[in-house]
Amino acid sequence: MGTENIAERFGRLRPNLRASLLGGPLPLLRWELVGYGGLLVVAAAMRLWDLGSRALHHDESLHAMYSYYLANGDGYQHNPMMHGPLQFESNAAIFFVFGDSDFTARLAYAVMGTLLVVLPVLFRTRLGRPGAMMVAVGLAFSPTLLYFSRFARNDVFIAVWTLGLVIAMWRYLDEGRNRYLYAAAALLALLFTTKETAYIVTPVLGSYLVLMIAARKWTAIGPMTSLEGLSPPGALKVVVSRIWTGLGRSAFEGAERHGAFLILLVTLTMVQWSALTSYFQDTAFLSWSNLVLARPVGSAHIGSPEGGGLVIAFLIVTGLVGLSIYWGAKWKWSVWWRCALIFWTIWILLYSTFFTNLDGIGSGVWQSLGYWVAQQEVARGNQPWYYYFIVTSVYEFLPFIFAFVATAYFAKRGDPFGRFLIYWAVATFVLYTYASEKMPWLVVNITLPLIVLTGKMLGDIVERMPWRRAISNGGLLALPGVPLFIVLLWQLAFFEPGEVGAKDIVWLTLLVVGIIGVAALGVYLARAMGVRRFGGAAALSLAVMLAVLSVRTGAIANYKNADTPVELLVYTQTAPDIVSIVNRIREADQSAGERVSVPVSVDQTSGFTWPWAWYLRGRPGVDYPLFDNVSLQTPPDSSIVLVHLNNKAATDKALKDTFTDGERFKHRWWFPESAYRDITVRDFLASFRDRGAWRRAMDYFLRREGVRDRLGSEDAFAYFADELELSGAEP
Repeated sequence: MGTENIAERFGRLRPNLRASLLGGPLPLLRWELVGYGGLLVVAAAMRLWDLGSRALHHDESLHAMYSYYLANGDGYQHNPMMHGPLQFESNAAIFFVFGDSDFTARLAYAVMGTLLVVLPVLFRTRLGRPGAMMVAVGLAFSPTLLYFSRFARNDVFIAVWTLGLVIAMWRYLDEGRNRYLYAAAALLALLFTTKETAYIVTPVLGSYLVLMIAARKWTAIGPMTSLEGLSPPGALKVVVSRIWTGLGRSAFEGAERHGAFLILLVTLTMVQWSALTSYFQDTAFLSWSNLVLARPVGSAHIGSPEGGGLVIAFLIVTGLVGLSIYWGAKWKWSVWWRCALIFWTIWILLYSTFFTNLDGIGSGVWQSLGYWVAQQEVARGNQPWYYYFIVTSVYEFLPFIFAFVATAYFAKRGDPFGRFLIYWAVATFVLYTYASEKMPWLVVNITLPLIVLTGKMLGDIVERMPWRRAISNGGLLALPGVPLFIVLLWQLAFFEPGEVGAKDIVWLTLLVVGIIGVAALGVYLARAMGVRRFGGAAALSLAVMLAVLSVRTGAIANYKNADTPVELLVYTQTAPDIVSIVNRIREADQSAGERVSVPVSVDQTSGFTWPWAWYLRGRPGVDYPLFDNVSLQTPPDSSIVLVHLNNKAATDKALKDTFTDGERFKHRWWFPESAYRDITVRDFLASFRDRGAWRRAMDYFLRREGVRDRLGSEDAFAYFADELELSGAEP
């Protein structure tokens, strides 16, 4: 009997565990299994297809090269300029197993981008079955997420950890199980070992929890004690004390799940925020002390403390460690110490590169944030404040447009989860817009909450729509009707008759009649179906139309223009000419005989070492001099010389007798940013009345026309020794 009971319990345990992992009480239905399975295959194919064909970007080559060093036993030193250590350790493991190539340099990111697509299956209790599927589809086909899943930067890692953390938070808020706290601890560690955008993700989630606690405990805060007769410091003390009594203490109550998760966020990551104090070193608060808590830009070890600042930094870190332990013990020690053990085990292992770089622990605690505090005034990229509005409208137009509709939809319904999605999307967009550094890969972080918000709303529409009744009332006509109405309006807006003749009059008449007819059909359907149901059907129809455009946009950006900066996503990209030169160098090696590497000199002016260091890795006879008029008085001891454009004149003189004429090639090229810079509010509003501006915008949006002849580039020249036998194919 005992054996039978155990077997019965084990049989019950397996489906219960599976249900818990895959969305709580919602079992996976057959259509979901087919849907997610199909999406997984399609997403993987899209991310792996032709993955190694594009030349590695400058940043990609840095990430790949230092991973290569680690894979070959040369170790790794954490450098916050290249963010956290996780991507290097992941790449090194892939290189060790599969070898190093352009394909494997991007493999980890493609895998993470594929994993991101199936994460919504864990979130179905909140998103709903259709909503989770909508989100998964959006993540699979998003042009931005697809592009940076095929790009060796760690932003897609951040997207996976962020969505996982959001899922863990809401699963804990709904179910209250400690397993989600343990999962959150692991995800937080992975987040902070990946990239400093963790310092944006955690405040967004933490501030939401604070607001929720404040809303629930507001009655405990007020009414405030009278402040009459008190000095400003005294009044502030009373207010802070009252808020702490009402909110701070209540957060430690074990029954308050919002408070519990907030405590977890704060206490586990408190030490990582210690370098934020370096912000005050140049203010009146600390400038008198001459303490250096974060070394400035231009110095060695940017963002690290020195001198007396080391002592202060040590005291701050030690104090925060003690405070986190104290708060954890005051909350729920039996749970907190396990969470802390998970977090710090992962964090220390990765930052120390499995105890081979113990200095990484110190740089990870302080310099990770200190570097970016020091960098804020640099504002790399120097993009205008509206930069993300432009990029999202070009690539993520579907979730960007529907986010406005979803905001009104969930705000009106009063759904707490819907309001969280609004808060997550808006707060993320605002913080990245406020941050001084704006880059296209950071759009990954903005796109993620927009897709989840949009997918949830569209899923709700699908779930709530009485399909049989809608179909019987002619609702299916709304599906082609909305795209048809938009196309007709489009044709009318850009109608430009030549010499007014019968043909033009007929065409204009047909357009007007067609628009009126489709509008009349819409009014009829709205009356037959009900305005709300018609609006839902119209929204789904518009979403399908935009989804088709989105797939087209993603395909063009990722497979046609992947290394051509007519795309805003392509940022200062290594030109395809580099690959052509690499092939000619390999051809020179073959012509020289077996096991012979032709010596190559690469001018490192303007950072031209990269990506050559990657493409010429492990190859003997390569050097990287800094050429100028002085160093080029005599020919270098190499058979192939690659020289920056600025040093061409001196190189021509030095190499004229023994080398071919220099062959010009593009080293890196970029989008003409003058196309969108310096736009004022007046210019923007005036463009709505300018049909020419509309046409130029649509020409770029649909065909990427209008910028190709203005692409910027930084060029170089390739010189080949006369004795080399090459095919002569130029870049």
